[in-house]
Amino acid sequence: MKIVFKLGILLGVLLSAFFKAEAAAVDCKISGTVTDSIRQEAIPFVTVGVENSDGKVLSRVASDVNGRFTVTAAAGNLYTLVISSVGYTTRRVEIAVEPGERTQNLGDLTLTEGTELSEVTVVAQRPLIKSDIDKITYDMEADPEATSNNALDMLRKVPMITVDAEENIRLNGQSNYKVLLNGKSSAIMSGDNLKEVLKSMPASSIKNIEVITNPSSKYEAEGVGGIINIVTVSRRDSNGIVGSVGANADNRGGFGGNVYLSSQIGKFAFSGRYSGNRYTNGHGGHSKTFTETYGSDEFNHSNVYGKSRFEGLGHNLSIEASYEIDTLNLISFSAFGWLGNNKSNANFDYTSYTRANDISSQYQSLTRSSSDYGSVSGTLDYQRSFAKKDRTLTASYQFEYNPNNSDYTTESNGLINWNSYIERSKNKAHGTEQTVQIDYFDPLTEMHQIEAGAKYIMRCNVSDGDRTQSLWDEPTDTWNDVLLPVNDLDYTQHILGLYAGYVLKIKKWSGKVGARLESTWNDGRTTNHDAEGGTQETRFDNDFFNVVPYVTLSWQPREMQTVKLSYTQRLSRPGIWQLNPFKDTSTPMQVTYGNPNLDSEISHTFSLGYTLFTATGMSLAAELNGRVQNNGIEQTIFMDENGIANVTYDNIGRARECKLNVFFSGNVLPTLNLYTNLSGGYGDYSSKQAGYSNKGWDYNGFLGARWNAWKDGAISANLGYYSGFRMLVGTTAPFAFCGFSVSQSFFNKRLQLTLSASDPFSKERKFVMHIKNDDYRIDSYNYNPCQYVRLGITYSFGQMKNSVKKARRSINNDDLKSGGSGAGSGAAGSMSGGSGGGM
Repeated sequence: MKIVFKLGILLGVLLSAFFKAEAAAVDCKISGTVTDSIRQEAIPFVTVGVENSDGKVLSRVASDVNGRFTVTAAAGNLYTLVISSVGYTTRRVEIAVEPGERTQNLGDLTLTEGTELSEVTVVAQRPLIKSDIDKITYDMEADPEATSNNALDMLRKVPMITVDAEENIRLNGQSNYKVLLNGKSSAIMSGDNLKEVLKSMPASSIKNIEVITNPSSKYEAEGVGGIINIVTVSRRDSNGIVGSVGANADNRGGFGGNVYLSSQIGKFAFSGRYSGNRYTNGHGGHSKTFTETYGSDEFNHSNVYGKSRFEGLGHNLSIEASYEIDTLNLISFSAFGWLGNNKSNANFDYTSYTRANDISSQYQSLTRSSSDYGSVSGTLDYQRSFAKKDRTLTASYQFEYNPNNSDYTTESNGLINWNSYIERSKNKAHGTEQTVQIDYFDPLTEMHQIEAGAKYIMRCNVSDGDRTQSLWDEPTDTWNDVLLPVNDLDYTQHILGLYAGYVLKIKKWSGKVGARLESTWNDGRTTNHDAEGGTQETRFDNDFFNVVPYVTLSWQPREMQTVKLSYTQRLSRPGIWQLNPFKDTSTPMQVTYGNPNLDSEISHTFSLGYTLFTATGMSLAAELNGRVQNNGIEQTIFMDENGIANVTYDNIGRARECKLNVFFSGNVLPTLNLYTNLSGGYGDYSSKQAGYSNKGWDYNGFLGARWNAWKDGAISANLGYYSGFRMLVGTTAPFAFCGFSVSQSFFNKRLQLTLSASDPFSKERKFVMHIKNDDYRIDSYNYNPCQYVRLGITYSFGQMKNSVKKARRSINNDDLKSGGSGAGSGAAGSMSGGSGGGM
């Protein structure tokens, strides 16, 4: 915390020096309006640059939608305005600013249409965020740091999103949300795999990130926190091939590379992207967990000390293609694949004590595990357009296959009152998902719009495994092999959804109302194989039906300024592992099982938001959110008489939340950009059935600066502080982080080198969690490496002009309760003592 404070003071001193230097000169505001020379109409979002007498670019701005612009320059000098826009010939205007002159209006400045588009360079400083009636969009292509960072690094800068010390992602303070890729769902973009996928995805491959905290009726009703939609870059060029290649490496031993290609042949457009990387936590992390069970005399309290190390490989491939049959008919295809492998080693020393503080049991364990997982999906869309602009009918089909195989070996060395054993487990699992969807959108008039659609999803999941254990027999001094209980799973889910929506626009006001009907049928079967070779089959099923309303009111007092108020319901269906009643005893001193009688949890969410962005590049977004929930699915833990932690799930949660999120980005000086991402609020979480209660304040802050210090070069710095997160059964401790980077471009910005450092003042980051109720107390401390230095290089070739066309409506399955990275990891991770041992 002292380091963060010192960094804040240093950043403040630097900014003060900049401000004082600027204040010494008298500035003049130069304004004007850019119009078409023939039609005499305003040209929106024109790039206006200011050059001094030496030809050095002092600043660049973009005009507003009406062609108006304002730039600032020091009085008493001669300047050249460079005005450019796609499709027009660049114009240079010489101007003189007299000493002491404060304002100068140039009136209308005309541009002439040009035919040589290749000579036009567009360098507008686009705003980082913009607001629509139901979402906020972060423009990744407008952020220079995206050229060297991965997707997970950039998420810290996106409004409403926070990333904690263990790289767990939260949207609007919630761990329960959905992540879409180009509007489409993928099983790999959820759970603990999410952060690995995002770390392997170069941020330069992302066009923008959409944050939808109150999704409308066209989206699945699942996800309490909302939806994060990652839209990737997909471009085409009519005169050749567009592409880029990149590579990066860090001092921990991680490295990666990526390649992107895009082209067009007549009416056929294609783009493809591949990236791969190796990630590791270097020399590894360590942990300690202290548990106290108030009702047990023999297993009253215990200590667990652990060390862990992991490494993994990830491969990411995506393809997009479209064929424009004619102006009214479009066929588009997209495919996405991600395959990963993760290996880890974990050592634990466990000691349990009686109430009299005598040792009741003690052992040491070594776990070696590996897993192969991934997702392969393909989507085919047909879009029918009509003579009426924007009226569309879309039919879509999507198929997805998700392999997930794992194996582990645990060697347990009993020291006191503990049997030594070697346990081996292998599990092969996969899931398939098929989706059919039809969407219709009709802008009846400029004031009225309607939309409607239907969707059917069928999911099938299969899991087969085997577990063996070799027990050490001291009398015979030999290992005896025995079978352990295993569980084979066959699970099918059917979902049918219907939705309708209506939009009304009256001058500066717009409103959107809608409803979604969803019906779900679950049919599961587990086959338990006991140690004696017997089998027992258990069937479980449940059905859900929900009607989900939605309403949003939006007001635009002026261009690029929006105020909106919205209400909707959000659902969280239980996942298969929350339903499966099989008891998993693979983790010592812990048994985990699901509850087949769970219901879908329902949240009522309210939102009041304000967004503003200007032609000079300033962006501001603020949103006040409230949530009420009465039947949340929560992980529950109770200790049995042997000190074994029983972990399961139940609809016992009650939540009341109110949070404020504020995002700002803007140029405080022509060469200095500041950006902040702040959030905080109050949460009250309780459960009368379990006797849990937890309430209080939390707040998070992220501050960054980018200084374009020299030609094609920049220095960036950022620091953040999180107060920790509050849950029903626990609270995490606060933590801080910081980072720096230097970048330099060459060859007309086609080649870029970036050197970045993360947490140079700290070798490791501490993550703390405290869980307490009337029966037990758990204090968990995890220490993970956080310091690294990374070198990245990116080279772009070709000229980018148009995009691969996509259907305006397509499949986005965002319905399962799986949350983001880290969802549901709380107590389980604490009980296991760190990576490699939990659920």
